[in-house]
Amino acid sequence: MDIAIGCTRAGLKLKEHLKKFLAEQGHRTEDLGMQDGGEFVPYHIAAANVARAVSEGKFARGIIICGTGAGSVIVANKFKDVYAVHCSNQFEASKATAVNGANVLVFGEWITPGEHAIEILKTWMSSKLGDGFTPEWTTFLSGALSEIKAMEKENFK
Repeated sequence: MDIAIGCTRAGLKLKEHLKKFLAEQGHRTEDLGMQDGGEFVPYHIAAANVARAVSEGKFARGIIICGTGAGSVIVANKFKDVYAVHCSNQFEASKATAVNGANVLVFGEWITPGEHAIEILKTWMSSKLGDGFTPEWTTFLSGALSEIKAMEKENFK
């Protein structure tokens, strides 16, 4: 899978850790944020770069890393068809995808250690809408996501 990834200064170490893990798993990442030793990229620009790439359909999924993750979630969710979440554990990552169709995962480097982030990432990557639910509930969740997309269409005119 091709994955958009980006960070600000507070995120450089975790980003490289995640990129290495993803490459080992056969995934390709495109780095749309700050580079180690490069020009400063603020969190809101890095988040927008990743969210825009997902919104435009260039990538099915994206990962954003900043200090806490809070600001990047806010920015990313300003883009149509982007469902960004900050997850602090595997349960949240699983349910964010299974229930909400989350396609952008946000980390806070200041609060999420590297190996913990990898466990969260693995769970998020392996989850899909409806996992763990009955077929009827999966149909409901799919319908809810369709209604959310309709809200977006109206709100993002």
